[in-house]
Amino acid sequence: MKPEALQKKSSKKSSQPQLEYQSNPFSLSFNKFGLFFEKNLGWAIALLVIPIFFGIMQFGSQMPWLLEPETSEPTNSVDREGKKVESSYASDIKQIDSDKSEINEDDMPPTGVIVLIVSLVILVIIGLITLQILIQTFIVGALTFVALENDAGRKASLSGAIDAVVARFRRLFLAQMLATLKIFGWTLLFIIPGIIAVFRYTLLPFVIMDESPKKRDVKSSHDRVKVIVSGRKREVFGIATVATIIPIIGSISQYVGNAALYRQLQVYKDQNSEKPPIHWLNYFGFFLIGIYLLFVAALVALFIAFETTS
Repeated sequence: MKPEALQKKSSKKSSQPQLEYQSNPFSLSFNKFGLFFEKNLGWAIALLVIPIFFGIMQFGSQMPWLLEPETSEPTNSVDREGKKVESSYASDIKQIDSDKSEINEDDMPPTGVIVLIVSLVILVIIGLITLQILIQTFIVGALTFVALENDAGRKASLSGAIDAVVARFRRLFLAQMLATLKIFGWTLLFIIPGIIAVFRYTLLPFVIMDESPKKRDVKSSHDRVKVIVSGRKREVFGIATVATIIPIIGSISQYVGNAALYRQLQVYKDQNSEKPPIHWLNYFGFFLIGIYLLFVAALVALFIAFETTS
């Protein structure tokens, strides 16, 4: 065999990645699921407890509304002569209305005070939203770092996760904000492109946390994640479906699955290797959505039929 042919053959063989591409979303989500509990048990417990904690907090905030007794509309009673007698509740309402009408404009606070109060309330709301976004960005960055370390078979320490996020926090925050604006804009124009944008930028934190902390450009990270997931967004959707239908451990499986998916997409893209066809289980979520829509349509049809016959 000629040396040129041997050289071409060896170069072609070297271009094939050692990482076997896996498109099955269940395999991606659970291949290294046990490793997560073995290497990063503390993080696994945190991922299990945090959603439960927030769920309990949300349920607790709704408890006063659930326990509040139902009140019926006040009705006017009728005396022996057949005349309506006004209830005390209705008379109190009328008294309040009359008192309101007697209030002078001089008794109202100055316009400047009202504007100041409204401005302070708006600033507080904006501050709380910003704080929530900052905390959420930090948590997502830390969990993404842990998932990438777990995918590589390494144990992630708390200090290592904090250092990794702090070194990339500015770029991570700006990139996530830009992605949110793009998703919001596409959703306002058309709902379907907005949903597609969600899955396009799902792996954005993995791109940033895998890049050098010295990198500062946000746009290049956006461009890279778009190139990496091009034609494979259905696999991102498949992992999200697995996380949705599996209770309690869904958040762990999603981070594990996204880390595995990102790594193989990154390797195959950088080596310009051909990927296998998308596994059919990535379409399972569309089937579930169709069943749900049919169920809702059936309920609406039954309700309309009941209303027309009654």
